[in-house]
Amino acid sequence: MEGASGRMAADPACCGTASDEEHRIVVSMCGVCAAGCGVNVHLVDGRIDRLTPLKDHPLGIVCPRGMRAPEVVYSPDRLLYPQRRVGARGEGRFERISWDEAYRIWVDGLKRIADRHGPEALCIYTGRGNFEFGLNEAFAPEGTVESSANAVLFPFGSPNTTGVGSLCYASYGMIAPRACFGSYVRDIHEDLENAELILVWGANPATDSPPLNLRRLKQARARRARIIVIDHRRTETVRATGAEWIGIRPGTDGALALAALRVLLDEDLLDRGFAERWTHGLDELAAYLQDFSPERAAEITGVPADTIRMLARAVAGAKGCAMLTYTGLEYSNSGLQAIRAVWCLQALAGHLDVPGGKLFKMPGRPQTRRILTAPPPAAPAPVGSERFPLYHAVRREAHGAALPRAILESDPYPIRGLVISGASLVTAWPDPALWRRALAELDLLVCVNRFPTADSAYADLLLPATTMFEIESYMAYDGYVQLRRRVIEPPGEARNDYLIFAELARRLGYGHLWPQSEAALIEHMLEGTGVSLADLRANPQGVRLHEPPMRYRKYETGELRADGSPGFPTPTGKFEIASEWLRGHGYDALPVYTEPREGPRAAPDLAARFPLVLNSGARTQTAFRSQHFNVPSLLAQQPRPLVHIHPADAAARGIADGDPVLVESPRGAVRFWAHVTEDIVPGAVEVNMGGGGPLGPAEWQDCNVNDLTDPANCDQLSGFPVFKALLCQVTKCDPAPVGTPAA
Repeated sequence: MEGASGRMAADPACCGTASDEEHRIVVSMCGVCAAGCGVNVHLVDGRIDRLTPLKDHPLGIVCPRGMRAPEVVYSPDRLLYPQRRVGARGEGRFERISWDEAYRIWVDGLKRIADRHGPEALCIYTGRGNFEFGLNEAFAPEGTVESSANAVLFPFGSPNTTGVGSLCYASYGMIAPRACFGSYVRDIHEDLENAELILVWGANPATDSPPLNLRRLKQARARRARIIVIDHRRTETVRATGAEWIGIRPGTDGALALAALRVLLDEDLLDRGFAERWTHGLDELAAYLQDFSPERAAEITGVPADTIRMLARAVAGAKGCAMLTYTGLEYSNSGLQAIRAVWCLQALAGHLDVPGGKLFKMPGRPQTRRILTAPPPAAPAPVGSERFPLYHAVRREAHGAALPRAILESDPYPIRGLVISGASLVTAWPDPALWRRALAELDLLVCVNRFPTADSAYADLLLPATTMFEIESYMAYDGYVQLRRRVIEPPGEARNDYLIFAELARRLGYGHLWPQSEAALIEHMLEGTGVSLADLRANPQGVRLHEPPMRYRKYETGELRADGSPGFPTPTGKFEIASEWLRGHGYDALPVYTEPREGPRAAPDLAARFPLVLNSGARTQTAFRSQHFNVPSLLAQQPRPLVHIHPADAAARGIADGDPVLVESPRGAVRFWAHVTEDIVPGAVEVNMGGGGPLGPAEWQDCNVNDLTDPANCDQLSGFPVFKALLCQVTKCDPAPVGTPAA
């Protein structure tokens, strides 16, 4: 580490001495998001000037958003002081108050609702803005292996905590792997470093936060590994790695995977030893696959039959096949089962817990000491848990999709108070008008955030949260732990999210359940790791933890099951092609394919009016969900929301690149600007997400893609909304603002 003068620093916290105080370099993590990228934070006159990546760090990366850290931290839009509503809900008029007054209003409101309706009438919803590692580890519900939900109201008597997990990650990261392996994605690693073939299926590592897997893909490509991307778009990852691209009709990935499995069986390309000894349901699958010839799958997916055969043979013949998947598979009617079908293909081809494949991380790895809070034993089941029991089984929380009905119809019982922390419900979920009505009907709404959101106009209280540059916490990686150093002091009266909720617990009478300072929290979490807070302060770049060396085929040696028996931690002890867990809940045990409910094959009459397949959710480099539309340098790269459309579809509609267009679905109409590109399959469009909030230019504020989506259309197993397989029409329009709701 070197400061502006080039001298090595005596203080491990920074480079620079008293003689060059104007330029200091603090070793910490990026605080724009919670990924934990290790960085040098360059301070000029005490203000963040820029970030540079730490060398030899597990996540030594600075992404395009991290490069704009000063604009985020010093934005004039930051919430700096507690405020209370003085106008009608939705007007967005507030006045400044003290933290003591804010807590008095908050606590009195919670108690008043609990007295009238019972504590179960209270709920807390957490979003991506609350993904800070220490915060999540401290407030996790009991019975979870990972969670971003906040259980602070469990001791008060409410079972209702929920959050963004009910529309992102949990299907791929928790439900699908439990159904297949009896394990979770956090305990699984794709061995890209040793894979001969890498499938990127419904994921786009180039826009991940952080983009670590893009770096790994580039390294794999440099050693001549083959990379195939399966997506409706020729993504940034395709271009960055020179990968092969298989374009597919959105929502049909499950059919493609099943047809590839059919080829494995027909051509005897299975790993027979693994399939016959370690799988459950192979005969059931073989019978089901008779309906999924490559020719039939080609009709469904738009992928040629010969390409399907090539894909299956490539997977079967590779010396190590790793697979990167994510939300591109979650957001369809087949979502969870499509993910399972893809993993069955990988497993049956012989790539499970072998070099270059899908590895189970070694047991006995050092773990931090999470604080797990039990739900109240006498409380009713959390809302949505009966409709989506798989989600509740892995998350131990309510399902966000159930909130509007509970608020507006008291079904299954009333929700009258809501805390929204680090989230924006109006921009995240289908039917923004429904969510506005729900928020307006609450007796108490508290929003904790760094910036105003679409939700906060309806709040009774706005509470200012710090960025992660302004707190002290920690981050645990595989084999590594680092202190998140406080780089600058919080502006105004902003507070650490963790301390906001720890103080709420104290004022509700059970503050002893959580450490009441940042240092005490870190010390608690490090117990048993062999690393102390003093160690982390002395080594701000992080400390490596001892990890056992990787061993393969651990299902043969009893290292995956708690009882030490060979096999997998599933009901049958085998890799479950047919999941007995799913069957026990009344779902199809096999990874069955469901045609998109609102699609050209299932709804041809509707498709005559709305002939294009509507997709949303693809991340960009210039925003993160509903964040950063007020960051000038990011906004300059994409000042308007875009709809990506194929040249053939654009020409048929008289649309040129850059034209203002109206995207219309059976539910509404929203204005975008056309990006005419061959990097998308014909017949499908991709529309930008995240707009509809109160910040940024009018073009983004007026553009909420969820005016086009459908709250009633979801994956019935996970409850995740269908964001990637709906129908729409695109027409050229006048550039004047367009009212979003359609008649």
